[in-house]
Amino acid sequence: MFRFRYAGIFLVVFTIIVTTTAVAATQNIFYSGSEDNAKTHDAKVYASDLEIDLDTAIHQLMLQDLAGNLAAELAVKEVDTFAGLWIQHTPQFRIFVQFTQFGKETIRSYIENGPLADIVDVRIAMVSLAELEAAQAAVLLNIRDLNIPIESGINVFQNRVELYVIKRSQFDTALQEARIQLPKHVTVITVNELSADTTDIFAGLALSRCTSGFSVTNSSGTKGITTAAHCSNSLKYNGTNLPFMGAAHGGSYDVQWHTAPGFTVRNLAFDGTSNRYVYSTIHRNNQALNSWVCKYGKITGYGCGFIIDKNYRPTTPGSWSATFIRVHRDGVDLCQGGDSGGPWFLGNTAYGIMKSQIGYDAVYMAINYVDYLDLTVLPLKVYLPLIFNGQYQSKSMSSPEFTNPYPPPKDEIFSKESPSSTQPNPYP
Repeated sequence: MFRFRYAGIFLVVFTIIVTTTAVAATQNIFYSGSEDNAKTHDAKVYASDLEIDLDTAIHQLMLQDLAGNLAAELAVKEVDTFAGLWIQHTPQFRIFVQFTQFGKETIRSYIENGPLADIVDVRIAMVSLAELEAAQAAVLLNIRDLNIPIESGINVFQNRVELYVIKRSQFDTALQEARIQLPKHVTVITVNELSADTTDIFAGLALSRCTSGFSVTNSSGTKGITTAAHCSNSLKYNGTNLPFMGAAHGGSYDVQWHTAPGFTVRNLAFDGTSNRYVYSTIHRNNQALNSWVCKYGKITGYGCGFIIDKNYRPTTPGSWSATFIRVHRDGVDLCQGGDSGGPWFLGNTAYGIMKSQIGYDAVYMAINYVDYLDLTVLPLKVYLPLIFNGQYQSKSMSSPEFTNPYPPPKDEIFSKESPSSTQPNPYP
């Protein structure tokens, strides 16, 4: 933001001049102004879903951002006692924070006299979030040789690690034969299906197999687009080959990127109606549990839901870490084959890249993990002709680049292969 002070009365007119080349007629619309910008568009869906007015919806989504920042801060500074944070949207908007002890005393200094002060409720939990994450990692390591498809997540609401299996009796027998005893705070849940990669084929465009993710640039200035790594490495857009540059497939990563010769790479995301600018990114640690997020895929189109798990570990082809994010919304299909690689966002902020489906639920990779490939989401850079008393003064404005404070682990498993999956959707 630019601030200008003058002694006299002046008129300031901000005009963002953007020259675009429309890829399709339906994509030549841009959100602008305060009444119909990108976040207002998402807020309208949120308001309709919760049956609240638009002003309230916008305010609550602002509080959601603050809650995400609070969660990230507590996870670092109160690691011994912090047991998780989530957002309640109905019947009243509240923030719930769990600690193993001294919760009210601990939270006071973080929220006192701030906008969250009157809406935070503190709960007591038996186990810290860090302990649950450690238990999850240990269990997944112990059972990896059972040769049974198993997925896992952390249920912060219930303060436990969950293992998801289809054939429970087979899993129980394998545990007994291997003499493995699950820790106290690990629960096994029988499901009908596990997750399936959605490989049937700017962000949100229909590629030959999948959906395009966010536009990126590497440290050398080469621009391109992302999609899911499990999609084919040989991709086309509008009949043009997109040269493959690299991929990270395994651990916390399911992302590949391609250059786009003959196209202008833009920092835009299509949401089914219009293109929206991408101004910023949000780290996985700052995406609060139960946050409202939106996406676009070429099959299911635009849709939104609530983050229900930030520690999801899928079993689709590959070796995965428990860092993926699962999204749910009652009765709404958030992902089908062909949506893989598509963008997850809120307003003008990039949240992640679509990975897989679990019934109607979706799973995505948080956007910060693109940095493993030496990539950053393409920053916005436009020129603002500023008019003061009839005189133009041009200022260049760039969106702030995201700096990842949490470097990726070094022992992840990566591959340039792009296995596909024909597994059906999980959870009815």
